[in-house]
Amino acid sequence: MIQLSDFYGYSMYTISSDTLSVSVMSLGATVTRLAYQGRNVVVSLKTPDDYLQDTSYLGAIVGRYANRIAGGRFPLNGKTVQVEQNEGRNHLHGGSVGFHKRIWAAECLGEQAVRFTLHTPDGDAGYPGELTMHVTYRVEGSRLFLDFEGVSTKDTILAPTTHMYFNLGGTESILGTTLQINAGRWIPVDGELIPTGELRPAEGPFDFRTPHTIAQNFDHGFVLDGQDALVAEDGGVRLSLHTDYPALQLYTGEFLSGKLHPNQGFAIEPEACPDTPNHPEFGSSVLKAGETFHRSITYTFESTAK
Repeated sequence: MIQLSDFYGYSMYTISSDTLSVSVMSLGATVTRLAYQGRNVVVSLKTPDDYLQDTSYLGAIVGRYANRIAGGRFPLNGKTVQVEQNEGRNHLHGGSVGFHKRIWAAECLGEQAVRFTLHTPDGDAGYPGELTMHVTYRVEGSRLFLDFEGVSTKDTILAPTTHMYFNLGGTESILGTTLQINAGRWIPVDGELIPTGELRPAEGPFDFRTPHTIAQNFDHGFVLDGQDALVAEDGGVRLSLHTDYPALQLYTGEFLSGKLHPNQGFAIEPEACPDTPNHPEFGSSVLKAGETFHRSITYTFESTAK
């Protein structure tokens, strides 16, 4: 079932099954609520103005390129492309007016899915190519599916993601949440959170291959070893994440501020490796003109309460 409502002047679409409900507003194609068996399991704000003033990309779709690009520049077809430097000298999450600050058009696809569409011009934030981006939210039973599709008129780079912050237990802090990540390597970064180029074996606190609780703060990328990427559990709720993205960023919300507080939620961002355009060893995030970009994320919820 899909319900359309007004959210302080923005369109709000709520897609529901018997066990799961997601509300997404047109501003940023942002998830404002995700309820499993009636409990909201994401961090939410009250009004669109709250989301506009927030600096943590809460619940939004971010892009064109999620995470950081060193110096806001990268090579493409033998030339250097310069994009906006919106975090010091670096580029973060598509720029200061990226996908998260745009108004997306929406259409219902049947009774359980809504497709959000955004057109951005050639040169937007410095990115080559006029881009048509689609993000589809679909609910089936206790699963939420996100599907990303994009087409550009010029060769460009593209790797968007969702920036939901989860709090499965409804507690003051997510420290203590049990987490398992299917990753045997993690991505070291420098003081500006830019990858050094090294991929280190997952050892010590970075080894989440067996479940253990979050006991410290993280803002690090992990290279996934398979599409069954992550399992998190707290408060009688288990979340499993499946994706065809090659990496995942874990951010435990250390610097949440304003109307939020530190460690109120944790972000798990399926994505390309940070700064991939400057690290060929990480793979490629190039989208050729006229070709279709496609990535997907699936969230499955279960009750562990006895």
